Amino acid sequence: MSEMNFVSVDRFLEEMKINAALRDRRIFISDEVDRESMFKACYLLDRLEELDKPSGNKKPIEIIIDSYGGYIYHGLALISKILSMRDKGYKILTTVNSVAMSMGFMILLCGSERRGLKHSRIMCHQPSSASWGTLQDMEESVEETQSLWIRLKDLIIKYTNISDGQLEDIKSRKYDWFMWSEEAIELGVIDYII
Repeated sequence: MSEMNFVSVDRFLEEMKINAALRDRRIFISDEVDRESMFKACYLLDRLEELDKPSGNKKPIEIIIDSYGGYIYHGLALISKILSMRDKGYKILTTVNSVAMSMGFMILLCGSERRGLKHSRIMCHQPSSASWGTLQDMEESVEETQSLWIRLKDLIIKYTNISDGQLEDIKSRKYDWFMWSEEAIELGVIDYII
């Protein structure tokens, strides 16, 4: 019988996250951006929306980001939910605590008000793809990754002062663009430091 490795769930931390979401309207993204973490975040946003229906109340909701990123498709699910709620009149605050990198960066951008702590570290880069298999498989993966890059660029350009030229520079030179909160303000990535 093979040994199984697993990570135990910190029940106390999970309970804190649920209480903060339902009581204080604060949702924490402190894990990898993946199917499970984004499902939980979208679920909590849906619950807050349901709780607001009887009163018509739409108090602000804060999403606190402390993530190195993860999967684009799953991150886009949360981004879609945030933008949908903004269209319904919700004020969604996004706050970077320590890091908002890769898809964490993209989630940060979609808040109606974006904030960071003084020593927050933010990073933008082009998408990556784990492409293998037949030549056809690799070509399809490249096409899909290029399509995702265009979609991400559109969001970045819409919500920041970052230009298409700056993003293409990231792509051509294949680097990660790290910034502190002060540079993030200059680039329109965050609105202010808290």
